[in-house]
Amino acid sequence: MVWAAFGFNGQVGLAYLDGRQNSPKYMETLENHLMLFAENIGGRNWEHQHDNAPIHTFNSTKNYLNSKKVTVLEWPPMSPDPNPIENVWDIMSQKVYENGGQFYSVNALETAIEIAWYNLEPEILKTLIMSMEKRVYDVILKNGKTLNY
Repeated sequence: MVWAAFGFNGQVGLAYLDGRQNSPKYMETLENHLMLFAENIGGRNWEHQHDNAPIHTFNSTKNYLNSKKVTVLEWPPMSPDPNPIENVWDIMSQKVYENGGQFYSVNALETAIEIAWYNLEPEILKTLIMSMEKRVYDVILKNGKTLNY
């Protein structure tokens, strides 16, 4: 599993996650990747967005984020549409597997993922972030139903 995050001023280094994830592992990923990234991109003027996966909504995770004074955007259950990272995963997947790409080792796949991640155009990421207001508005209009993003 791969975890990543991005903001208007850049993107975090990828985190490769081993095994089944749980709240303590997720908090470790946030501490080692997101929090360091946030400190380096301009302080506290940001909000975190993740979905409603149980590891994200456990009280321990919420308490951790509260202790770090992280504002988390809320959204309806089962609605990945507002999250721009889903668009990023799609873009990256197209790059990683273009021309029928096949990988015969984990290292080769990780290299392809890293190339796709670090070659994302900053303007694409900024455009996705700037689309957030419209995404949230559209989710409200559709009562949380699937959108075409």
